Amino acid sequence: MARSAAFRRFVAAVNTPVTLSRDSLDELPGVGVIHDLDAEERVEAENVLIAKLADNDGRVATALADIGCERAIPALVQATTEAAAPTMRVFAARALLRLGDHSGRDALTRMLRTHDGSAIDRGSAARLLADFPDPDREILLEAASTEPDSLAGTQATRALLTVAGLDGEDTRWGEVLLSISGRLRSTLPSVRAEAADELRAVLAKWDAGETAEELGLTWRADKQDKVLGRFITSINGPEPEFGVDGLDELTGRERTLVENRVLLRLHVDRRAVRAAGRLKVRRAIEPLRELLGSAEGEERDEIKSVLDSLTR
Repeated sequence: MARSAAFRRFVAAVNTPVTLSRDSLDELPGVGVIHDLDAEERVEAENVLIAKLADNDGRVATALADIGCERAIPALVQATTEAAAPTMRVFAARALLRLGDHSGRDALTRMLRTHDGSAIDRGSAARLLADFPDPDREILLEAASTEPDSLAGTQATRALLTVAGLDGEDTRWGEVLLSISGRLRSTLPSVRAEAADELRAVLAKWDAGETAEELGLTWRADKQDKVLGRFITSINGPEPEFGVDGLDELTGRERTLVENRVLLRLHVDRRAVRAAGRLKVRRAIEPLRELLGSAEGEERDEIKSVLDSLTR
């Protein structure tokens, strides 16, 4: 049976090799010609796309969603199983969601819990989960606090804040959520766990009706304060020690900010270890014990010394 020129253009578009451009990586260029086909050729074209899902080409899933092909749902569900590449699972789950089917949710959850796929795949999975009706915030919090890659973990945290309605400029850039987000990226389990518990408590109070202001989520530190400003500047500077002089007098939010900054740097900066000792940051005891497990030589002696001073 002779095929129309439009159908031949469609086949050519489907079989065009991927090129390194943003558009061609996300969609099949020229596949929109399918809208010009008559009923019989349209069905045949849809069958071509459905069969091509087996090639693990995520662009095909997007194309099927673009044309509203509900006949493709069973094949798209199959493309969310572990037999498919992680990237394909995300594309298929997104296509299913656009077609009104929520079968891809479990696949995204499994990816986050098993850390399957690349960091980009898992970050995309977290963002997509936030688009589902009644997204499971606990899964996103779990992903944010256990994800080994900083990029994917940050995406999970942002997805969670979006779901909770705390992604506005005034809250997302406030000291509380910035600090929590930063500590969730620590390599120290106790620091991550504390931040996760803190975020869980914030969400519970937010759900109970407390305002962002009441929760302190809009508060930002006064970087012009000489004592606090010197401390914050020294963290990112070449100074041999953090600028801790005068910090003992801080209380409330300012003191918590200082401690959080110290905890955030414990795993990457020995100056933070010494600052924890000088400032008597007892919240650092468990993280320091974790650091001690892999420390050697002078670093180990320094951590032991600080631990001794905090546990006397």
